[in-house]
Amino acid sequence: MYKREQKTKPFHVLSLRFSILWLLFIVSPQFVFSQSNDEINDHHSDTIVVITTSSGNELRGILIAEDVKSITIDIANEEKYFLKNEIKSYKYITRGQIKSIKEFKNPNPIYTKYCYLPSSFINEKGGVSTNSHYLITSNSKFGINDNIEISFGNIFIFHVISSFTFSKEISNSFTGAVSVLGNYNILSTSTGANEWNGFGFIPRLTFGDKTKNTTIGFVGYNLPVFGTFYGGYFGSQRKIGERFTLAGETIGLTIDGYQYLIMTNVIFNYLRNYRENWSIGITFLSSNFQNINLSNNGDIVPFPYIGIQRKF
Repeated sequence: MYKREQKTKPFHVLSLRFSILWLLFIVSPQFVFSQSNDEINDHHSDTIVVITTSSGNELRGILIAEDVKSITIDIANEEKYFLKNEIKSYKYITRGQIKSIKEFKNPNPIYTKYCYLPSSFINEKGGVSTNSHYLITSNSKFGINDNIEISFGNIFIFHVISSFTFSKEISNSFTGAVSVLGNYNILSTSTGANEWNGFGFIPRLTFGDKTKNTTIGFVGYNLPVFGTFYGGYFGSQRKIGERFTLAGETIGLTIDGYQYLIMTNVIFNYLRNYRENWSIGITFLSSNFQNINLSNNGDIVPFPYIGIQRKF
């Protein structure tokens, strides 16, 4: 009896150990893989990727995988694979950022400008829009491609203005642009004078996107009636509702080293419909144009502002 117990006990222990090992072999891979997948899913579900394709379309999906050359995201339960050198740009949005971002159906209708001065964004390829100040000026802008825009406009019909703009996205947050512009006065030129004909340029750098952005720029222009003037400007805007945008800008100009103009504009823009939006606001002007008798001794004078923009 004793010998039998001695012989069966080792066999029983080995069988028990074998069963435990076999159970662990079956369960542990599933547990490990399940845990890894959960960790991966948790990680991916916490990261949303916004991809801008080469054609300008914006796609959003959950990050699945990424390496040096490619990125894979989940869009509507379908995996999409992109080569990084075949897309325009991409950026990440975390869950924490999503909670602090208000999404809008449409971009800011005035993302290419503030009041008078431009941001670094231009009209999309094939896009046409017209701006007007006080209903007495007109400026039509044409998007040639992703980087080039041209414009033609006028003041009181007989004063013609045109520009050529090159814009380039520097990173996901910064866009740079430079505009070369000129004006031609039909009436003064017809009499043999050219004091109202001029040319200049506006380089600038914009931080932000089509919903909200801020621009720092420089203005240099030569107009014989005033001389050569130059200065800097700062503009910022933010979409506060699907139809409403707040924008402001301030500019300081120096003429002949001692005369100056300081102008600040604050406007409220209302999107009337998909194609048309209106702006109302106030302009604060301080000038010292002594040579044309417009000096106000540096006092700040407010003026109402009215503007309209339309897409075609």
